[in-house]
Amino acid sequence: MKERPLPDWVKEKILEKVTNKQLAQEALKYVTLVEKEDGTLWVKENFEDTDKHALWFMVLHCVNLAQRLIRGENIDDI
Repeated sequence: MKERPLPDWVKEKILEKVTNKQLAQEALKYVTLVEKEDGTLWVKENFEDTDKHALWFMVLHCVNLAQRLIRGENIDDI
């Protein structure tokens, strides 16, 4: 598996969608894109400090949005 940063276009779409852009920018530092051996792409989080609740929930939200974007889904109606 190859792990790499999220593409800039995904980050930009997420930042357009969320209201707390500063928190989302911090959360995106913990979100990566993984390419599996079969070529499929998956979004993964690398966040362990679950005591920071607001950041933890934003990380999860960013993972959800990024996964939808990678699949080609529209996030405008979320």
